[in-house]
Amino acid sequence: MAPHGGYETMGRALRDFAASVRMPPAAIAVLGGSGLTLAAGLVFLHHALGRPLDVSWLYYLDFVAVFGLYVGPTLFYAAAALRQPRTFPPHPPQIRFLCLIPARNEERVVHNAVLSLLHQDYPRSLYEVYVISDGSTDRTDEIARQLGARVLRTDSGGRGKPQALGEAFDRLLDGGRDPRYVCIVDADNRVDPRFLAEMNNAICAGDNRCLQGFRDVLNGGDNWLTKGLWATMIASSRLYYPGRFRSLGNTLICGSGWCCQAGLLWKYWPLIQTQTEDVELSSLLPLHAGVGIRWVPAARVYDEQPQNLWIAIRQRQRWMTGHMRVAGRLFWPCLREGIRRRDLRLVDLAAFYLMPFVANLGTVQLLLLGGMRLGAFTVHGPLTHPVAIWCVNVIAVLYVFAYQIYGFGRETGLWARGVLYSLYAAVAAFLAWTPALVWACFTFPRNDWIFQTPHVAAAAPPAPVRFHPRSYPRARVGGRRGLQAP
Repeated sequence: MAPHGGYETMGRALRDFAASVRMPPAAIAVLGGSGLTLAAGLVFLHHALGRPLDVSWLYYLDFVAVFGLYVGPTLFYAAAALRQPRTFPPHPPQIRFLCLIPARNEERVVHNAVLSLLHQDYPRSLYEVYVISDGSTDRTDEIARQLGARVLRTDSGGRGKPQALGEAFDRLLDGGRDPRYVCIVDADNRVDPRFLAEMNNAICAGDNRCLQGFRDVLNGGDNWLTKGLWATMIASSRLYYPGRFRSLGNTLICGSGWCCQAGLLWKYWPLIQTQTEDVELSSLLPLHAGVGIRWVPAARVYDEQPQNLWIAIRQRQRWMTGHMRVAGRLFWPCLREGIRRRDLRLVDLAAFYLMPFVANLGTVQLLLLGGMRLGAFTVHGPLTHPVAIWCVNVIAVLYVFAYQIYGFGRETGLWARGVLYSLYAAVAAFLAWTPALVWACFTFPRNDWIFQTPHVAAAAPPAPVRFHPRSYPRARVGGRRGLQAP
Protein backbone atom coordinates (compact mmCIF):
# COMPACT_ATOMS: atom_id res chain seq x y z
CA MET A 1 0.00 0.00 0.00
CA ALA A 2 1.27 3.46 -0.86
CA PRO A 3 2.27 5.66 2.09
CA HIS A 4 0.13 8.60 3.10
CA GLY A 5 2.64 11.01 1.51
CA GLY A 6 2.27 9.15 -1.79
CA TYR A 7 -1.49 9.70 -1.77
CA GLU A 8 -0.98 13.39 -1.07
CA THR A 9 1.49 13.68 -3.97
CA MET A 10 -0.87 11.84 -6.32
CA GLY A 11 -3.81 13.94 -5.22
CA ARG A 12 -1.85 17.15 -5.73
CA ALA A 13 -0.80 16.02 -9.20
CA LEU A 14 -4.42 15.24 -10.12
CA ARG A 15 -5.58 18.62 -8.81
CA ASP A 16 -2.84 20.37 -10.80
CA PHE A 17 -3.86 18.49 -13.94
CA ALA A 18 -7.54 19.34 -13.43
CA ALA A 19 -6.65 23.01 -12.94
CA SER A 20 -4.51 23.06 -16.09
CA VAL A 21 -7.30 21.72 -18.33
CA ARG A 22 -10.09 23.88 -16.90
CA MET A 23 -12.04 25.46 -19.76
CA PRO A 24 -15.54 26.79 -20.49
CA PRO A 25 -18.30 24.11 -20.48
CA ALA A 26 -19.21 24.96 -24.09
CA ALA A 27 -15.63 24.28 -25.20
CA ILE A 28 -15.60 20.94 -23.37
CA ALA A 29 -18.90 20.00 -25.01
CA VAL A 30 -17.66 20.93 -28.49
CA LEU A 31 -14.30 19.16 -28.16
CA GLY A 32 -15.72 16.06 -26.50
CA GLY A 33 -18.71 15.93 -28.82
CA SER A 34 -16.49 16.24 -31.89
CA GLY A 35 -14.33 13.31 -30.81
CA LEU A 36 -17.32 11.09 -30.05
CA THR A 37 -19.02 12.05 -33.31
CA LEU A 38 -15.93 11.17 -35.36
CA ALA A 39 -15.54 7.82 -33.62
CA ALA A 40 -19.23 7.01 -34.04
CA GLY A 41 -19.06 8.07 -37.69
CA LEU A 42 -16.16 5.72 -38.38
CA VAL A 43 -17.97 2.80 -36.76
CA PHE A 44 -21.19 3.61 -38.64
CA LEU A 45 -19.30 3.87 -41.93
CA HIS A 46 -17.73 0.47 -41.37
CA HIS A 47 -21.09 -1.19 -40.71
CA ALA A 48 -22.93 0.69 -43.49
CA LEU A 49 -20.45 -0.28 -46.19
CA GLY A 50 -19.95 -3.79 -44.98
CA ARG A 51 -16.30 -3.60 -46.00
CA PRO A 52 -13.40 -1.17 -45.44
CA LEU A 53 -13.28 1.92 -47.63
CA ASP A 54 -10.12 2.23 -49.72
CA VAL A 55 -8.52 5.61 -48.83
CA SER A 56 -5.10 4.93 -50.39
CA TRP A 57 -5.04 8.09 -52.52
CA LEU A 58 -5.88 10.32 -49.54
CA TYR A 59 -3.44 8.53 -47.25
CA TYR A 60 -0.54 8.90 -49.69
CA LEU A 61 -1.35 12.54 -50.47
CA ASP A 62 -1.57 13.26 -46.77
CA PHE A 63 1.67 11.39 -46.05
CA VAL A 64 3.66 13.28 -48.71
CA ALA A 65 2.39 16.65 -47.48
CA VAL A 66 2.96 16.00 -43.75
CA PHE A 67 6.34 14.32 -44.03
CA GLY A 68 7.61 16.34 -46.99
CA LEU A 69 6.62 19.82 -45.86
CA TYR A 70 6.56 19.55 -42.08
CA VAL A 71 8.26 16.57 -40.43
CA GLY A 72 11.10 16.23 -42.95
CA PRO A 73 12.25 19.88 -42.88
CA THR A 74 12.11 19.97 -39.07
CA LEU A 75 14.40 16.95 -38.76
CA PHE A 76 16.67 18.28 -41.51
CA TYR A 77 17.13 21.60 -39.70
CA ALA A 78 17.67 19.76 -36.42
CA ALA A 79 20.46 17.73 -38.04
CA ALA A 80 22.03 20.93 -39.38
CA ALA A 81 22.13 22.36 -35.84
CA LEU A 82 23.78 19.41 -34.08
CA ARG A 83 27.05 21.29 -33.75
CA GLN A 84 27.37 23.86 -30.97
CA PRO A 85 25.89 27.19 -32.10
CA ARG A 86 28.29 29.91 -33.12
CA THR A 87 28.97 32.80 -30.77
CA PHE A 88 30.17 36.20 -31.88
CA PRO A 89 33.46 37.76 -30.79
CA PRO A 90 33.11 40.60 -28.28
CA HIS A 91 32.99 44.13 -29.65
CA PRO A 92 33.07 47.42 -27.76
CA PRO A 93 29.56 48.79 -27.21
CA GLN A 94 28.71 51.09 -30.10
CA ILE A 95 25.22 50.24 -31.40
CA ARG A 96 22.38 52.44 -30.13
CA PHE A 97 19.18 50.59 -29.27
CA LEU A 98 15.55 51.60 -28.85
CA CYS A 99 13.90 48.93 -26.66
CA LEU A 100 10.11 48.76 -26.97
CA ILE A 101 7.77 46.79 -24.70
CA PRO A 102 4.24 46.59 -26.17
CA ALA A 103 1.72 46.21 -23.35
CA ARG A 104 -2.01 46.36 -22.74
CA ASN A 105 -3.15 46.00 -19.12
CA GLU A 106 0.01 44.17 -18.08
CA GLU A 107 0.41 45.49 -14.53
CA ARG A 108 1.15 41.99 -13.18
CA VAL A 109 4.11 41.32 -15.45
CA VAL A 110 5.44 44.53 -17.00
CA HIS A 111 8.17 44.74 -14.34
CA ASN A 112 9.80 41.63 -15.85
CA ALA A 113 10.69 43.27 -19.13
CA VAL A 114 11.31 46.78 -17.75
CA LEU A 115 13.72 45.82 -14.96
CA SER A 116 15.66 43.31 -17.02
CA LEU A 117 16.14 45.87 -19.80
CA LEU A 118 17.05 48.72 -17.48
CA HIS A 119 19.76 46.59 -15.84
CA GLN A 120 21.60 45.40 -18.92
CA ASP A 121 25.36 44.88 -19.03
CA TYR A 122 25.48 47.64 -21.61
CA PRO A 123 26.11 51.40 -21.34
CA ARG A 124 22.87 53.05 -20.30
CA SER A 125 23.64 56.03 -22.54
CA LEU A 126 23.37 53.80 -25.63
CA TYR A 127 19.77 52.64 -25.22
CA GLU A 128 16.30 53.79 -24.25
CA VAL A 129 13.42 51.73 -22.85
CA TYR A 130 9.82 52.55 -23.75
CA VAL A 131 6.62 50.80 -22.71
CA ILE A 132 4.13 51.11 -25.59
CA SER A 133 0.93 51.17 -23.57
CA ASP A 134 -1.88 50.30 -25.98
CA GLY A 135 -4.97 51.72 -24.26
CA SER A 136 -4.10 50.28 -20.83
CA THR A 137 -6.67 50.98 -18.11
CA ASP A 138 -4.82 49.41 -15.17
CA ARG A 139 -1.52 50.43 -13.43
CA THR A 140 0.73 49.43 -16.34
CA ASP A 141 1.77 53.01 -17.12
CA GLU A 142 2.29 53.94 -13.48
CA ILE A 143 4.44 50.87 -12.72
CA ALA A 144 6.55 51.36 -15.85
CA ARG A 145 7.27 55.00 -14.98
CA GLN A 146 8.07 54.17 -11.34
CA LEU A 147 10.60 51.58 -12.48
CA GLY A 148 12.32 54.04 -14.80
CA ALA A 149 10.92 53.35 -18.26
CA ARG A 150 9.33 55.90 -20.54
CA VAL A 151 5.70 55.38 -21.53
CA LEU A 152 4.14 56.03 -24.93
CA ARG A 153 0.35 55.77 -25.08
CA THR A 154 -1.27 54.35 -28.21
CA ASP A 155 -4.70 53.04 -29.10
CA SER A 156 -4.94 50.34 -31.76
CA GLY A 157 -8.72 50.16 -31.50
CA GLY A 158 -8.62 46.46 -30.65
CA ARG A 159 -6.31 45.50 -33.53
CA GLY A 160 -3.42 44.79 -31.20
CA LYS A 161 0.36 44.76 -31.13
CA PRO A 162 1.20 45.39 -34.84
CA GLN A 163 -0.83 48.58 -35.01
CA ALA A 164 0.42 49.83 -31.64
CA LEU A 165 4.04 49.29 -32.69
CA GLY A 166 3.36 50.97 -36.03
CA GLU A 167 2.16 54.11 -34.23
CA ALA A 168 5.20 53.98 -31.95
CA PHE A 169 7.54 53.78 -34.95
CA ASP A 170 5.86 56.82 -36.50
CA ARG A 171 6.38 58.83 -33.34
CA LEU A 172 9.79 57.61 -32.15
CA LEU A 173 11.83 56.91 -35.27
CA ASP A 174 13.58 59.58 -37.28
CA GLY A 175 12.26 58.30 -40.59
CA GLY A 176 14.46 56.04 -42.68
CA ARG A 177 17.58 57.89 -41.46
CA ASP A 178 17.38 56.65 -37.86
CA PRO A 179 20.68 54.83 -37.13
CA ARG A 180 19.38 52.88 -34.13
CA TYR A 181 18.32 49.27 -33.84
CA VAL A 182 14.87 48.56 -32.42
CA CYS A 183 14.45 45.69 -29.94
CA ILE A 184 10.99 44.24 -29.28
CA VAL A 185 10.33 42.45 -25.97
CA ASP A 186 6.92 41.32 -24.75
CA ALA A 187 5.72 42.63 -21.38
CA ASP A 188 5.73 39.19 -19.71
CA ASN A 189 9.30 38.42 -20.80
CA ARG A 190 12.54 38.66 -18.88
CA VAL A 191 15.70 39.51 -20.80
CA ASP A 192 19.15 38.13 -20.09
CA PRO A 193 21.54 40.80 -18.72
CA ARG A 194 23.78 40.43 -21.78
CA PHE A 195 21.01 40.59 -24.36
CA LEU A 196 21.96 43.99 -25.80
CA ALA A 197 25.69 43.25 -25.56
CA GLU A 198 25.25 40.06 -27.58
CA MET A 199 23.11 41.85 -30.14
CA ASN A 200 25.83 44.50 -30.39
CA ASN A 201 28.45 41.77 -30.98
CA ALA A 202 26.35 40.16 -33.72
CA ILE A 203 25.63 43.44 -35.49
CA CYS A 204 29.27 44.53 -35.39
CA ALA A 205 30.45 41.12 -36.64
CA GLY A 206 28.82 41.53 -40.06
CA ASP A 207 26.00 42.92 -42.14
CA ASN A 208 23.25 41.76 -39.78
CA ARG A 209 20.26 44.07 -40.03
CA CYS A 210 17.57 41.91 -38.42
CA LEU A 211 18.31 39.45 -35.60
CA GLN A 212 16.42 36.98 -33.42
CA GLY A 213 17.52 35.91 -29.94
CA PHE A 214 17.22 32.56 -28.18
CA ARG A 215 13.76 32.11 -26.65
CA ASP A 216 13.56 30.24 -23.37
CA VAL A 217 10.76 29.80 -20.80
CA LEU A 218 10.43 31.72 -17.55
CA ASN A 219 7.99 29.39 -15.75
CA GLY A 220 8.91 26.02 -17.22
CA GLY A 221 8.48 24.10 -13.95
CA ASP A 222 4.96 25.30 -13.05
CA ASN A 223 2.93 22.26 -14.20
CA TRP A 224 2.84 19.50 -16.82
CA LEU A 225 1.67 21.91 -19.54
CA THR A 226 4.44 24.49 -19.05
CA LYS A 227 6.99 21.67 -18.85
CA GLY A 228 5.84 20.34 -22.20
CA LEU A 229 5.84 23.81 -23.75
CA TRP A 230 9.27 24.45 -22.24
CA ALA A 231 10.69 21.32 -23.86
CA THR A 232 9.22 22.31 -27.23
CA MET A 233 10.53 25.87 -27.08
CA ILE A 234 14.02 24.81 -25.99
CA ALA A 235 14.19 22.21 -28.76
CA SER A 236 13.11 24.80 -31.33
CA SER A 237 15.61 27.38 -30.09
CA ARG A 238 18.43 24.84 -29.92
CA LEU A 239 17.71 22.94 -33.17
CA TYR A 240 15.01 24.30 -35.48
CA TYR A 241 15.78 28.02 -35.67
CA PRO A 242 19.60 27.79 -35.78
CA GLY A 243 19.26 24.89 -38.22
CA ARG A 244 17.23 27.08 -40.57
CA PHE A 245 19.89 29.76 -40.42
CA ARG A 246 22.78 27.35 -41.02
CA SER A 247 20.96 25.80 -43.96
CA LEU A 248 19.54 28.93 -45.60
CA GLY A 249 21.21 31.96 -44.03
CA ASN A 250 17.80 32.95 -42.72
CA THR A 251 15.64 32.09 -39.71
CA LEU A 252 12.27 33.35 -38.42
CA ILE A 253 11.24 36.25 -36.20
CA CYS A 254 9.60 34.74 -33.12
CA GLY A 255 7.44 37.58 -31.79
CA SER A 256 9.72 38.67 -28.95
CA GLY A 257 13.43 39.01 -28.35
CA TRP A 258 14.18 40.29 -31.84
CA CYS A 259 16.06 43.31 -33.09
CA CYS A 260 15.92 45.18 -36.39
CA GLN A 261 17.45 48.23 -38.02
CA ALA A 262 15.14 51.20 -37.58
CA GLY A 263 15.24 52.16 -41.25
CA LEU A 264 13.94 48.75 -42.30
CA LEU A 265 11.04 48.95 -39.86
CA TRP A 266 10.19 52.46 -40.99
CA LYS A 267 10.01 51.30 -44.60
CA TYR A 268 8.39 47.88 -44.37
CA TRP A 269 6.25 47.88 -41.21
CA PRO A 270 3.39 49.72 -43.01
CA LEU A 271 3.05 46.65 -45.26
CA ILE A 272 1.99 44.47 -42.32
CA GLN A 273 -1.74 43.67 -42.40
CA THR A 274 -2.24 40.76 -39.98
CA GLN A 275 -2.14 40.12 -36.23
CA THR A 276 1.01 37.97 -36.60
CA GLU A 277 3.53 40.65 -37.39
CA ASP A 278 6.50 38.35 -36.77
CA VAL A 279 5.37 35.77 -39.33
CA GLU A 280 4.68 38.51 -41.88
CA LEU A 281 7.88 40.49 -41.37
CA SER A 282 9.91 37.26 -41.65
CA SER A 283 9.14 37.23 -45.37
CA LEU A 284 8.70 40.95 -46.10
CA LEU A 285 12.37 41.59 -45.35
CA PRO A 286 13.90 38.91 -47.61
CA LEU A 287 11.20 39.42 -50.25
CA HIS A 288 11.52 43.20 -50.62
CA ALA A 289 14.94 44.02 -49.18
CA GLY A 290 16.88 40.77 -49.56
CA VAL A 291 17.55 40.86 -45.80
CA GLY A 292 17.74 37.58 -43.88
CA ILE A 293 17.09 37.16 -40.15
CA ARG A 294 20.21 36.33 -38.16
CA TRP A 295 20.06 33.84 -35.27
CA VAL A 296 21.87 35.05 -32.13
CA PRO A 297 21.95 32.15 -29.61
CA ALA A 298 23.64 34.07 -26.79
CA ALA A 299 20.98 36.84 -26.72
CA ARG A 300 18.36 35.23 -24.52
CA VAL A 301 14.82 36.16 -23.62
CA TYR A 302 12.58 34.23 -21.19
CA ASP A 303 8.89 33.94 -22.02
CA GLU A 304 5.98 33.11 -19.74
CA GLN A 305 3.95 30.12 -20.95
CA PRO A 306 0.25 29.55 -20.20
CA GLN A 307 -0.55 27.26 -17.27
CA ASN A 308 -4.05 26.54 -18.51
CA LEU A 309 -4.90 24.43 -21.57
CA TRP A 310 -7.79 26.64 -22.65
CA ILE A 311 -5.54 29.71 -22.67
CA ALA A 312 -2.94 27.78 -24.67
CA ILE A 313 -5.61 26.83 -27.22
CA ARG A 314 -6.84 30.42 -27.57
CA GLN A 315 -3.26 31.72 -27.90
CA ARG A 316 -2.46 29.24 -30.67
CA GLN A 317 -5.76 29.88 -32.39
CA ARG A 318 -4.78 33.56 -32.67
CA TRP A 319 -1.35 32.62 -34.01
CA MET A 320 -2.77 30.25 -36.61
CA THR A 321 -5.49 32.69 -37.67
CA GLY A 322 -2.82 35.27 -38.45
CA HIS A 323 -0.55 32.64 -40.02
CA MET A 324 -3.30 31.61 -42.44
CA ARG A 325 -3.93 35.23 -43.34
CA VAL A 326 -0.22 35.73 -44.06
CA ALA A 327 -0.24 32.60 -46.23
CA GLY A 328 -3.07 34.07 -48.28
CA ARG A 329 -1.05 37.23 -48.87
CA LEU A 330 2.53 36.04 -49.22
CA PHE A 331 2.64 32.35 -50.21
CA TRP A 332 2.52 32.99 -53.96
CA PRO A 333 4.84 36.04 -53.97
CA CYS A 334 7.46 34.10 -51.96
CA LEU A 335 7.18 31.01 -54.16
CA ARG A 336 7.19 32.98 -57.41
CA GLU A 337 10.08 35.24 -56.49
CA GLY A 338 12.00 32.40 -54.88
CA ILE A 339 11.89 30.42 -58.11
CA ARG A 340 12.62 33.45 -60.28
CA ARG A 341 15.57 34.59 -58.15
CA ARG A 342 16.67 31.04 -57.29
CA ASP A 343 16.43 32.05 -53.64
CA LEU A 344 15.85 29.03 -51.40
CA ARG A 345 15.01 31.32 -48.48
CA LEU A 346 11.82 32.47 -50.18
CA VAL A 347 10.86 28.99 -51.37
CA ASP A 348 11.31 27.74 -47.82
CA LEU A 349 9.17 30.58 -46.46
CA ALA A 350 6.42 29.68 -48.94
CA ALA A 351 6.50 26.11 -47.60
CA PHE A 352 6.50 27.45 -44.02
CA TYR A 353 3.32 29.41 -44.72
CA LEU A 354 1.55 26.14 -45.53
CA MET A 355 2.26 24.85 -42.02
CA PRO A 356 -1.26 25.34 -40.54
CA PHE A 357 -2.86 23.54 -43.46
CA VAL A 358 -0.28 20.74 -43.40
CA ALA A 359 -0.71 20.38 -39.63
CA ASN A 360 -4.45 19.94 -40.18
CA LEU A 361 -3.59 17.21 -42.68
CA GLY A 362 -1.64 15.61 -39.83
CA THR A 363 -4.91 15.47 -37.90
CA VAL A 364 -6.54 13.88 -40.94
CA GLN A 365 -3.75 11.30 -40.93
CA LEU A 366 -4.56 10.42 -37.32
CA LEU A 367 -8.21 9.98 -38.29
CA LEU A 368 -7.23 7.72 -41.17
CA LEU A 369 -5.07 5.60 -38.89
CA GLY A 370 -7.90 5.41 -36.36
CA GLY A 371 -10.31 4.37 -39.09
CA MET A 372 -7.89 1.67 -40.22
CA ARG A 373 -7.70 0.36 -36.65
CA LEU A 374 -11.51 0.25 -36.45
CA GLY A 375 -11.73 -1.50 -39.81
CA ALA A 376 -13.52 1.37 -41.57
CA PHE A 377 -10.59 2.21 -43.91
CA THR A 378 -7.98 0.28 -45.79
CA VAL A 379 -4.79 1.32 -47.58
CA HIS A 380 -2.81 -0.46 -50.29
CA GLY A 381 0.61 0.16 -51.81
CA PRO A 382 4.26 0.41 -50.76
CA LEU A 383 3.57 2.16 -47.44
CA THR A 384 1.84 -0.99 -46.19
CA HIS A 385 5.04 -3.02 -46.48
CA PRO A 386 6.47 -3.94 -43.02
CA VAL A 387 9.79 -2.24 -43.79
CA ALA A 388 8.03 0.97 -44.86
CA ILE A 389 5.84 0.89 -41.75
CA TRP A 390 8.93 0.44 -39.58
CA CYS A 391 10.70 3.39 -41.27
CA VAL A 392 7.67 5.64 -40.87
CA ASN A 393 7.38 4.73 -37.19
CA VAL A 394 11.07 5.50 -36.63
CA ILE A 395 10.71 8.91 -38.30
CA ALA A 396 7.60 9.63 -36.22
CA VAL A 397 9.42 8.74 -32.98
CA LEU A 398 12.37 10.92 -33.98
CA TYR A 399 10.05 13.85 -34.66
CA VAL A 400 7.72 13.50 -31.66
CA PHE A 401 10.19 12.42 -28.96
CA ALA A 402 13.88 12.30 -29.93
CA TYR A 403 13.81 15.86 -31.33
CA GLN A 404 12.46 17.23 -28.03
CA ILE A 405 14.66 15.05 -25.81
CA TYR A 406 17.89 15.86 -27.62
CA GLY A 407 17.24 19.59 -27.97
CA PHE A 408 16.13 19.99 -24.35
CA GLY A 409 18.83 17.73 -22.91
CA ARG A 410 21.65 19.22 -24.98
CA GLU A 411 20.73 22.74 -23.94
CA THR A 412 19.88 22.18 -20.27
CA GLY A 413 21.72 18.99 -19.30
CA LEU A 414 18.44 17.63 -17.85
CA TRP A 415 18.34 14.48 -19.99
CA ALA A 416 16.17 12.42 -17.65
CA ARG A 417 13.60 15.18 -17.33
CA GLY A 418 13.70 15.64 -21.09
CA VAL A 419 12.22 12.16 -21.56
CA LEU A 420 9.26 12.97 -19.31
CA TYR A 421 8.85 16.49 -20.69
CA SER A 422 8.77 15.15 -24.26
CA LEU A 423 5.73 13.08 -23.26
CA TYR A 424 4.15 16.21 -21.81
CA ALA A 425 5.00 18.05 -25.03
CA ALA A 426 3.31 15.39 -27.18
CA VAL A 427 0.14 15.52 -25.08
CA ALA A 428 0.16 19.33 -25.01
CA ALA A 429 0.64 19.47 -28.78
CA PHE A 430 -2.32 17.18 -29.41
CA LEU A 431 -4.65 18.84 -26.89
CA ALA A 432 -3.71 22.47 -27.67
CA TRP A 433 -2.67 22.59 -31.32
CA THR A 434 -5.32 20.27 -32.80
CA PRO A 435 -8.40 22.29 -31.75
CA ALA A 436 -6.56 25.59 -32.34
CA LEU A 437 -5.70 24.65 -35.93
CA VAL A 438 -9.24 23.50 -36.73
CA TRP A 439 -10.74 26.58 -35.05
CA ALA A 440 -8.44 28.90 -37.00
CA CYS A 441 -9.92 27.59 -40.26
CA PHE A 442 -13.17 29.33 -39.29
CA THR A 443 -11.65 32.57 -37.94
CA PHE A 444 -8.91 33.38 -40.48
CA PRO A 445 -10.98 36.18 -42.14
CA ARG A 446 -10.71 38.17 -38.88
CA ASN A 447 -8.00 40.82 -38.64
CA ASP A 448 -8.51 41.91 -35.02
CA TRP A 449 -6.37 40.76 -32.08
CA ILE A 450 -8.95 38.03 -31.16
CA PHE A 451 -7.47 37.12 -27.77
CA GLN A 452 -5.01 38.64 -25.31
CA THR A 453 -3.13 36.00 -23.33
CA PRO A 454 -3.56 36.56 -19.56
CA HIS A 455 -0.38 36.35 -17.49
CA VAL A 456 0.17 35.05 -13.97
CA ALA A 457 3.36 36.61 -12.60
CA ALA A 458 3.18 38.34 -9.23
CA ALA A 459 3.34 42.09 -8.61
CA ALA A 460 6.61 43.91 -9.22
CA PRO A 461 9.38 43.07 -6.70
CA PRO A 462 10.92 45.87 -4.62
CA ALA A 463 14.39 45.39 -6.17
CA PRO A 464 15.70 44.59 -9.65
CA VAL A 465 16.10 40.88 -10.35
CA ARG A 466 18.48 38.85 -12.43
CA PHE A 467 18.03 35.41 -13.79
CA HIS A 468 20.84 32.88 -14.03
CA PRO A 469 19.91 31.06 -17.25
CA ARG A 470 22.60 28.39 -17.17
CA SER A 471 21.87 27.07 -13.65
CA TYR A 472 19.02 24.90 -14.92
CA PRO A 473 18.99 22.12 -12.30
CA ARG A 474 18.85 24.66 -9.46
CA ALA A 475 16.94 27.55 -10.94
CA ARG A 476 14.83 26.32 -13.82
CA VAL A 477 13.06 23.17 -12.79
CA GLY A 478 11.52 24.71 -9.71
CA GLY A 479 9.84 27.53 -11.62
CA ARG A 480 10.88 30.88 -10.17
CA ARG A 481 13.52 29.76 -7.66
CA GLY A 482 16.16 31.10 -10.01
CA LEU A 483 15.03 34.71 -9.52
CA GLN A 484 17.49 36.41 -7.24
CA ALA A 485 18.23 39.95 -6.21
CA PRO A 486 21.58 41.18 -7.55
